[in-house]
Amino acid sequence: MKRKKMSRNSSISIGEALEEFQTYNTLKNLTPSTLQYYKQKIGYFVEFAGGTETLLSAISSQTVNDYIIHMKHTGTMSDVTINVRLRALRSFLSYCRKNGWLEELEVHTIKAPYPIKEPYTDAELALLLKKPDVSTCLFSEYRDWVMENFLLSTGCRLGTLVEIKIKDVDFKEGMVYFKHMKARRQLAMPLSPTILNILREYIRYRDGQQEDYLFVSETEEPMTPNTVHSSIARYNRRRGVQKTSVHLFRHTFAMKYIQAGGDPFRLQRLLGHSDLTMTRQYVALYADDLKANYDRLNPLEQFRRQTVK
Repeated sequence: MKRKKMSRNSSISIGEALEEFQTYNTLKNLTPSTLQYYKQKIGYFVEFAGGTETLLSAISSQTVNDYIIHMKHTGTMSDVTINVRLRALRSFLSYCRKNGWLEELEVHTIKAPYPIKEPYTDAELALLLKKPDVSTCLFSEYRDWVMENFLLSTGCRLGTLVEIKIKDVDFKEGMVYFKHMKARRQLAMPLSPTILNILREYIRYRDGQQEDYLFVSETEEPMTPNTVHSSIARYNRRRGVQKTSVHLFRHTFAMKYIQAGGDPFRLQRLLGHSDLTMTRQYVALYADDLKANYDRLNPLEQFRRQTVK
């Protein structure tokens, strides 16, 4: 597609610009979920601005400010949700500026407190991780039990979980290879002895080929994020646990890793974060839990204990 350059008399439409933006993102090899994210989130702004035929040159800082006010006045969107939409819009408008279709225009997110999500408690984990009777339970219950052990042990994202194949688990090296992570990054994740033993047994029952997906339905169909959400919600409620979030296992993994004195830099790598921003938020969220060991870990207290002896 030949790009149009902005001039005094003409301008590219929002719809045309968005089409080129998505073509650019496709050529960057962004994941389908990321492409859908941009399409949906930017689509809200396009609708607010008057539709795809609206000229891009009509967009100004005032348009963006009015859009923010509009979102806040709906009364149904949290500040976090508003910022998710604004980040997508910022990427799109930045692309338009670089192509000369739009004058300099900054999109700033609004101040929003990070939502504190209560991790799974030890009591809840005890209910969820109690092994079902493999000789009598349905495959789905056993599979969900394995998935929850895996999620807690690795902290992986749901999108990564559903893409794991049997061949990605290396029992000899004690590793699992995440090949479908966010932004197409890949990660070699170490596996603990407990989850390795669980997976060994599961794969014997699973009885699949190396190219097959690790977690499947009872009819051996690949699982989707939606089917995993439904299965985990049903499994948790049957175990007497009202929390049903799959992503909450990731928060629980981070919390327990931090509580155990884990290194934030290593946690960043284990979680597949591109930088320390999200990892710092995890540390800040669970700072109160860190206080329990503060006196023992504090360098000054350690020094004083050594000198008093």
